[in-house]
Amino acid sequence: MELIKQKIGVVGGSQGLGSWIVKYFRSKGADARFSSRKENSEFDSNLQLADWADIVVLAVPISAMANVMEEVFPALDDKYLIDVCSVKKFVIEKYLQLRQVYTEVLPKYCSIHPMFSHRIKSFDGNVVLFNHNDGAEDLEDALKKCFLEDGGVVKDVQYIKHDKLMGLVQGLNHFNVFVSAKTMARFDEDFEDIKSVASPPYRIFIVFYTRYVLQNPLLYADIQMRNEYVYEVVRIFRDEMNRLFDIIQTRDRDQFMEYIMEMQGFFGQNEGDIELSSHLMQKLSQKLEEK
Repeated sequence: MELIKQKIGVVGGSQGLGSWIVKYFRSKGADARFSSRKENSEFDSNLQLADWADIVVLAVPISAMANVMEEVFPALDDKYLIDVCSVKKFVIEKYLQLRQVYTEVLPKYCSIHPMFSHRIKSFDGNVVLFNHNDGAEDLEDALKKCFLEDGGVVKDVQYIKHDKLMGLVQGLNHFNVFVSAKTMARFDEDFEDIKSVASPPYRIFIVFYTRYVLQNPLLYADIQMRNEYVYEVVRIFRDEMNRLFDIIQTRDRDQFMEYIMEMQGFFGQNEGDIELSSHLMQKLSQKLEEK
């Protein structure tokens, strides 16, 4: 398959990752267009887009993904369908249900997860996960080739495994960030005073608190609540938080040290990241000095 020869329609392509996808394929020379609820939509409806396109990309909010897939599904016979949802199990189950309802419609389906936001400046080092394929092997091969040529990283991760991993990579990290950021806000110290005493190893946490808190909270709400494995992960987080709180409250230094040492075996296999963290701290320090 030559992507440049395909008509690519992006549902939800007026903003966020959807707008990035439109611009990306246009930069490759493909005819990429989009539908949107906004006035700048290039189609009157999502169904009209699906009728026009060879490849339909669903880049809508997680909460809208199942309904939009059902809306366009009747127009997808012998067409390609891609979803870029960051939660997979419920979306792929919806696709399989629709295949049973619309037995006369035979789409070719590829479910992927770009692990980046629309703010990236280049593809270098950014990861795209491939999670499910139903008859769209040629499309998957073409996408992988395209992404790899641009310096991206592609990886196959089965969709159940994907959601379990995202419970840790996204769910746990987002939960930790928002609780930590809320704690900082509630403690009510002057923000500039906090930053002024935070050297790069601490400042980097503030950088990411700010980055996540000031983005659209709807995305993070859907990741926390639509991925069924997140609840299990954050329940463990709560248990560990309570355990460590009790250790600190009783001022038991031996228990504190034992608590840390219990996980050193797990993180010891990732010891190389210590050097990486030093590199990041140096880069952040240089950036701060420029201001």
